[in-house]
Amino acid sequence: MSQNEAEKAEKMPEEVPPPLGTMFVLILFLVVLAGMWSYMYMEMVTR
Repeated sequence: MSQNEAEKAEKMPEEVPPPLGTMFVLILFLVVLAGMWSYMYMEMVTR
């Protein structure tokens, strides 16, 4: 199992270009999550 997964991981970058769409969605999700966390933190600090 692990050897086959390692082989697939090594072969995929060469065959398929990096999925920019999923990376963009992931970065957007992290930015929104960080924004919500910072907003809650500021609300706690100001009170």
